[in-house]
Amino acid sequence: MLNDREIKELIACPKSIERSEPKHGMQTDGRFNRRSMELKSADQKHSFTMFIRQSTELIEDFSIGLVYKSLDKEKGSVNLIRFNGSHGEVDWSKDGHYSAFHIHRVSESLLNQGNREPKEIELTHRYSTLESALAEFFKEIKLENWQAYFPELKQMTLLGVAGESHE
Repeated sequence: MLNDREIKELIACPKSIERSEPKHGMQTDGRFNRRSMELKSADQKHSFTMFIRQSTELIEDFSIGLVYKSLDKEKGSVNLIRFNGSHGEVDWSKDGHYSAFHIHRVSESLLNQGNREPKEIELTHRYSTLESALAEFFKEIKLENWQAYFPELKQMTLLGVAGESHE
């Protein structure tokens, strides 16, 4: 299994997009718009999948995640981190995080319990829209070539929106 140091290193290692489906924009699938990307670490040693989902009914309801795809069968695939918007629900969780912007992270202790999903929760003010969440997510995971796949976000960076932290 991965330990906490390895998890942090995998999230923080520089990455680039190898393939995106669709290449630009999102694809509607039922109640959600979706996009999936295959990523590779800069040293070519690690593979990842990045996913984006956004509700077609409630634009604040979105999820952006990074899944590590290990070649080691014991480690398998692990969802390392997920940035979520507000799901619009206030009674699903005791802490009310479903109605706030939040980040989920996986940990060594969760993996040791057999849980490969990021369940540790951090409420955040780092973003308030899908676009600003994407900009923050790209910084967090050190995604190097996002501009070629998300040209609409370049303007945010030029205006200084993508680099500001509000916490």
